[in-house]
Amino acid sequence: MDSTIKALHKNIAEWLAGPTGAVLLHLSLILALLLLVDFSQDPPAKPVDFTYIPVEETKDLDKPPPLEPDLPDFASVEPIFTPPIQNEPEPTPPTVEVFNQALSDPAQDLLSIPNSISPITLRGIVSGPNNGRIGKEARDQSGNTYGDQWYQYTEVSVNRALEWLRLNQLKDGSWGTTDREAMTGLAILTYLAHGETTSSEPYGETVTRAIRYLMARQNEAGEFAKVDTTGGTYAQAICVYAMSEAYGMTRIPALKPVMEKGVSVLIDGQQSDGGFDYRFQKSGRRDTSLGGWCCQALKAAYIARADHPRLRQAMNLAVADMKAAQTEDGRFYYTDKGSHSSDGITAVAVLSMQLMGYGQDREVRKGLTALRQAECNWKHPPAWPMYAWYYISQAKFHQGGDNWTRWNNEFAPQFIRSQNPDGSWDSAGLSLGKGTTGRENMHPVYATTLATLTLQVYYRFLPTYQPLEKQALEPASKGDAKVLVL
Repeated sequence: MDSTIKALHKNIAEWLAGPTGAVLLHLSLILALLLLVDFSQDPPAKPVDFTYIPVEETKDLDKPPPLEPDLPDFASVEPIFTPPIQNEPEPTPPTVEVFNQALSDPAQDLLSIPNSISPITLRGIVSGPNNGRIGKEARDQSGNTYGDQWYQYTEVSVNRALEWLRLNQLKDGSWGTTDREAMTGLAILTYLAHGETTSSEPYGETVTRAIRYLMARQNEAGEFAKVDTTGGTYAQAICVYAMSEAYGMTRIPALKPVMEKGVSVLIDGQQSDGGFDYRFQKSGRRDTSLGGWCCQALKAAYIARADHPRLRQAMNLAVADMKAAQTEDGRFYYTDKGSHSSDGITAVAVLSMQLMGYGQDREVRKGLTALRQAECNWKHPPAWPMYAWYYISQAKFHQGGDNWTRWNNEFAPQFIRSQNPDGSWDSAGLSLGKGTTGRENMHPVYATTLATLTLQVYYRFLPTYQPLEKQALEPASKGDAKVLVL
């Protein structure tokens, strides 16, 4: 009996291990899995309510700040003017005979002589990703590359500002109620940065009238304003900057002597160690703020090929002066070690050296590190905010990388949101106490031009942005070291 039972168990085991058993085992597993499946439909998801709690602004420099969604609806606004893109040959420069005839005929408008450079193409003059082209296509190329999502809004703001400036230009071609030479110079720079020259539409007449005004204001000594005043000293530098850029972008012959006479005033007013002071005094006091405008003017004149025997030497000296004004923490002081060293002043020195070709030098790198904490907050502005942000934006743009991305995400929406409905800006510094606003509380032209130039940083057509060639500047004097321009 036991042997029979054992034989039966053996037969069953062999049967289960065979093909039939394998089939039954798999069927059992499938049925078990089907029992675990729930074929009923999921109930519809219920909406979730949440409350947004603002978080304090982070100081984490490794992450860009969150984008702000509450911008005005500028995307649906058509720009006031879109320059046409033309494929026309560059015009032939006017002959010497034509220019001499214009000089001998008082009725001849010198600015009516055709530009030597096309208003559409500036090959070899303007550098950057635009390859020398100006117009909407080139602006969009650079704007979308460097401005990211903000460019579609900033360009509308820029167009509104250009139109506001056109409507507020005075009959004599100037702007402002005070400091009119300086304000006119800033306005000219604003139009040129957008690619608007004397031949442009619809702003060619606006630019021409402004240039005529400054030409008429310049005296035989080359001064655009009385340089024996603080404001006149700044005005001289700004006007030389504007006229140098105008000549560099148009090659109108009448502008060359105006530029060169103005440059001579700056170089003659420079101190032996490279600094610049109010009223171009040689007392030993030097001023980083004034030096910044002078550096921009000297660079613009150099790129425009101004003829002055000491121009390169003056540029060399100016850089040496800026470097000597750096503090141990990387910032730059205003006049001397006992004066303030703000983000704005630091950016002035950094940009000056970047434009001169020293962007990789140790002093510039230390200055940019100090500027990592710079902020753009319209409600809590620093002293002289429009001035400071103008320089900080350019310095960080030239630096590029994550620091530029973070700054772009911070300053662009602040500027867009703070523009007045008529296209102008009021300085953020108007909320500050007396003595900390500089000249920003005097008229909206100053705030509007600086704000517009700041927003044009993505594509500025000003030849000043063109790098210098790789060669050493002439030494200032015996014992002065040569400084390599990169």
